[in-house]
Amino acid sequence: MARKKQKPLSWKQALDLFETHLRARRVSERTVYCYLIELRNLESHLSASGPSRPADVRLASLRDYQCGLLTGTSSRTGRALSAASVARVATTVSRFFTFLFEEGHLAENPTHRLERPKVPRYPPGEILSIEEVERLLAREENPTPLGVRDRTVVEVLYATGLRLAELGALDLSDLDHGERELVVRHGKGDKSRVVPLTRSAYRRVMDYVELARQHLATQHPDSALALFLNRFGQRFGPVGIANALKKLGREAGLPKTIKPHMLRRTFASHLLKAGTSVRHIQTLLGHSDLNTTAAYLELDSKELRQEILLRHPRERFEL
Repeated sequence: MARKKQKPLSWKQALDLFETHLRARRVSERTVYCYLIELRNLESHLSASGPSRPADVRLASLRDYQCGLLTGTSSRTGRALSAASVARVATTVSRFFTFLFEEGHLAENPTHRLERPKVPRYPPGEILSIEEVERLLAREENPTPLGVRDRTVVEVLYATGLRLAELGALDLSDLDHGERELVVRHGKGDKSRVVPLTRSAYRRVMDYVELARQHLATQHPDSALALFLNRFGQRFGPVGIANALKKLGREAGLPKTIKPHMLRRTFASHLLKAGTSVRHIQTLLGHSDLNTTAAYLELDSKELRQEILLRHPRERFEL
């Protein structure tokens, strides 16, 4: 069946259509913003060198653009981007042109054979020990509404492994009291999942909701919906959450800078060491690929050796 011919879109029309598509899929505001910034940079670069509409873009032009990102000649700042950053841009560009192709606005998809730079594998990063988590959670709580909120945020992050954006996007209605669960409706890739709360985390959330949240609520629309609020009654955002965690880490006297993703990795690593299956951890983290989960769960050689000595059938037999 022949593809229906449509009048070629201008860059503005194509980007507006793509933005509408992303918002209809409830992609996070930050992701929409980043996608559009990257695509407008692509438009600026390509329009200056030839293709004036998305339909005019060819694979060779996109390859040249990628090379320019790696060398800095086509980046927004003029500085060379890392392979990981260029791979992320390639994913954005591919998603954009694939959308236009599937909607019938392109005769062919120029990203069909667009290669991604090979991204080196980095170590998973720092985690907290169980003792450090205990120090963080056992510190004397600031009794103010903000102090109760921040302490609750730490408990929830360690109990669930939520991403920073997922925590900030939680609404009051996402708390299932009967099952003691959180419904994550805006996970990465627009995927939802359900994560259970530990007893202590659930108690903390209820204390925050019943005793502290009402003092943070204002006439702002967020106050009627969002679970976690800032001092202005607005949804507690990524920057505010990150700053609160750093402050709590300093007050607990921890030598490490506490970051949201550190608590996510800590959650996964502690579950693994407690005997939880990797598949279950993958589900709780909201990973679509088991390889991504594996990166969170890397053990050092000493730990691997200890596991083999303790658990391998032949090693145990010879003992």
